[in-house]
Amino acid sequence: MALEDDNHEGEVQRGVGLLIAGFAIGALVGSVVGLLFAPKSGKELRGDIKDKSTEYYGKAKDATTKAYESSREKVGTYYDAAKDYLDEKVSGIKGAVETGIKTAKERVKKTQESVDEEAEEKA
Repeated sequence: MALEDDNHEGEVQRGVGLLIAGFAIGALVGSVVGLLFAPKSGKELRGDIKDKSTEYYGKAKDATTKAYESSREKVGTYYDAAKDYLDEKVSGIKGAVETGIKTAKERVKKTQESVDEEAEEKA
């Protein structure tokens, strides 16, 4: 159930990320088209395009940094949960193996004692 919730949450976040990326691209294209059709000199137009490019680059960089940090945090959380789960399972397996070894040694000892007793009776 938790895995399904995590998958759904990931899909929602991916969808939101794509939506934001779509808005950013649309805003960039709209700004460039608006600047191209504005009655300005070439020098002014190039300056405006440079300014808008710098602005959108900064916004994209900030959004990318936030997404990276969020992803890194989630990966760390999932890593820790997986590590804890595996540590628990390994511990349980070690306990089961140790119990099996102890039981096997006891049975070998009992079998050896039975064999020794039978050998003494025949001797």
